[in-house]
Amino acid sequence: MKILLYLPILFTLNIYSQTVKLISKDEVDEDVDYIKYTIEDASVSPYSQISKKKFVRLINRAHRRILKKDIISPFDFYLAFQPIIAKLRDGHTELNIADRISETDYLIFPFTVGIQNNSLFIKSIKDGYQNFVPDNVIGKKIVRIDGINVHKIIKLFGSYTSAETNKSSIALSQYYFNDYYNLFIEKKDTLKIVFEDETNVDINILKRSQLKNTSQKNNKIENFSYCIVKDKNYALLTIRSFSDLEFFKTFLLEMFDRLKQENITNLIIDIRENGGGNSELGDELLSYLVSQPFTQYNKTVTKYSETQKQFLKNSSYTDLEYTQKILSNTSGKIGTEIKSSNLINTKGEDQKFKGSVIVLISGQTFSSAADFANALKYYRTGILVGEESGGFVVSGGESIQIKLPNSKLILNISTSMDYDVGTNEGDRHGVRPDIHVPSAKALDYILKNF
Repeated sequence: MKILLYLPILFTLNIYSQTVKLISKDEVDEDVDYIKYTIEDASVSPYSQISKKKFVRLINRAHRRILKKDIISPFDFYLAFQPIIAKLRDGHTELNIADRISETDYLIFPFTVGIQNNSLFIKSIKDGYQNFVPDNVIGKKIVRIDGINVHKIIKLFGSYTSAETNKSSIALSQYYFNDYYNLFIEKKDTLKIVFEDETNVDINILKRSQLKNTSQKNNKIENFSYCIVKDKNYALLTIRSFSDLEFFKTFLLEMFDRLKQENITNLIIDIRENGGGNSELGDELLSYLVSQPFTQYNKTVTKYSETQKQFLKNSSYTDLEYTQKILSNTSGKIGTEIKSSNLINTKGEDQKFKGSVIVLISGQTFSSAADFANALKYYRTGILVGEESGGFVVSGGESIQIKLPNSKLILNISTSMDYDVGTNEGDRHGVRPDIHVPSAKALDYILKNF
């Protein structure tokens, strides 16, 4: 297997030999113009990390190159332009290829993986592979995939991932590993993985259609879960995604009630593998923990645009007050909402958790998960342990999803900028822990030292 850096070869070798609607050169022209227009029209400050002149020059260069191809697919389009969009250094502005890959009979990489300190390690074995791969590979570092050094793979994958820094891009790319595996790496029926300890495994690769026919158990990971260790007087709450607000409210109500009944006075919240989601889940959790009315944000700066208005008119967005605000403002205007004038109330005294709180964070903590960690630190409600978050304290907030007219790729664009509570205008960094330890060892550190 080799990494395919020469794009004209790519789709004759991988899953894209399946039927994919091609796009003409005139259609490429239209989609490229659409990208340039919508990013500038809808983004608050798209060129804060790269000049407009350089960005347009790179887009135009990629445009000229792709037009030299005899056949152009939506995947070619993504490969040409996403690494340039990633140079805007906005984690919420990107071309989305996942939907198009999901339409194919894609290959399934055998493992969920983590990326830390430029190393690739196995977190779990996926459905369909458990009977063919020994459990002792979990936790091992991968050094080669069919002879290719993983550092080259990590660097390539990171270049296609939108985030605020190169380091954050590499960390975030673990969430897209299977998509990138299908896009970039030539496939054979058998995959050879070599580990740092010089052991290796050879695995027959499954397609999505084959996985549907397996009788393996479903290993779907829940978005959040908790456990109580009674004899150590602590509970461990693991949140992998801030999603499903209504269920989360019920979940927290039951959990905190149980902690109270069992007199648990120490709560560890693990968001080391949380890529973000809906910030309202962070508000709900904070309402049990902080001692005063609060906000996660100092302010939100929003760009009003025709692009955003058209998106809201055609969407099923349910926040009528927000929609009306956008539609009623003049396009091109930038508005600022000060959040300190609209604080969120905490739970009643009988519901609040009054014990100690520790939050575990890492370079894989992004977006609303990072915002939650920052707020907890700002209100001095708990101690942060681990490594600086991948998500920044000043970063893109609300985003819209625009379908390009011909490639049909979805372009996500940030339409607002969130300033976390306690931040300043020029802050460009993640949430910094109170106690810095390697994130993989953060839980062990807490259990030994607290």
